[in-house]
Amino acid sequence: MTEGVEQFEKIIKAFSNIPHNSSEPTWLEICRYPYNRFEEVCSKILAFYFNPKAEHQMKGLWLKSLLSAIKKPEWYEPRHDIKVNTEEYAEGKRIDITIVSDDYVIAIENKINAALYNPLETYRDYIKKKYHNKKKQALVVLSLNRIDVKHGFHWCNYKMLFNEVNSILGHYMTDMNNKYFIFMLDFMKTINNMNNTISPIEREFFAKNKERIIKLIERYKEYNECIKIAQEESLYELKRRMNQGQEGPWTVWGKCILTVSFNSEWHRIGIDAYFEEKGGNPTAIFHTKITTWKKEDWYPYREIVLNKLQELKQELKIGYTVLEDNDGDISNRVFVELNDNCDTVENIVKHLEMVYNMLKTIAEQTKQKSKNIIEKSNSKTC
Repeated sequence: MTEGVEQFEKIIKAFSNIPHNSSEPTWLEICRYPYNRFEEVCSKILAFYFNPKAEHQMKGLWLKSLLSAIKKPEWYEPRHDIKVNTEEYAEGKRIDITIVSDDYVIAIENKINAALYNPLETYRDYIKKKYHNKKKQALVVLSLNRIDVKHGFHWCNYKMLFNEVNSILGHYMTDMNNKYFIFMLDFMKTINNMNNTISPIEREFFAKNKERIIKLIERYKEYNECIKIAQEESLYELKRRMNQGQEGPWTVWGKCILTVSFNSEWHRIGIDAYFEEKGGNPTAIFHTKITTWKKEDWYPYREIVLNKLQELKQELKIGYTVLEDNDGDISNRVFVELNDNCDTVENIVKHLEMVYNMLKTIAEQTKQKSKNIIEKSNSKTC
């Protein structure tokens, strides 16, 4: 067992010494749309750079690079009049990018990382029909990773395109607009970041230590499960104590949170409590939070709860933190975390009883006050 632990420690130490890919976010990553819109934005950026006459002043840099990437370098003719469209309507669907020159047309389906469900056959037939006068036609699916394509389409990845751009970039540096050059680099970095999270050194490390890493993960899962079981047992014991051995208001939710609530049919407010592991001790830290499950339910209680907590802070040295702006799945909830520092079961029970009685009184008084206001208003109306 000791030998196994030593092996795990060696793996962790070796991994911590590996330089990991971490970079500052690009401007495009900061401004990033939801995923489906992000592809649309990238298509518009590509269309801008594919147009030799656009304000970037890079002329045919990107168009020439695209033709080389799709194995059509002989198509490039700087004297051609080029028109670049986005979202071109095709039998009820839209082609991401179309590039039309004097004697060729290129249709591009931009997928980045998404799966390919688009009606390529419809796109092909549309291009053949609308641009029947163009002898040269290319149908392209542009993505980060390999995609199997049919119906006359050819696959091209971003790496191929970017490599071609970088290989001839020096010939266009003197005339280009510096602002759009910076935007271009930011765009390329953003796309590369999406497929460049694991460095070659990390790949080699994972391949070399695969079996031991899998074993380490499995052992950690077993350890974590033991922690969860111990926390669950402690929460159920607290539930029994708080309900005095009877069927009471306190319940255990999801095996990990001891909870109780008031005024469920009105503005619901309650208490969430749980344990946090530290140093291998499953119940090292105990958390108590006053909470509402909807933001609008918090405001009838806010002033009186915070005033009461301020009194407790002065009398019992119990601090608190108000969390009214939360993210993700709890974005609509409000929490007031109490800094209780309870270190024994007896202290936890006393603390929960104090918070429970306080919040129960506030909930009852607040509801009755609201009821009285409504009744008074109704009597005046009558």
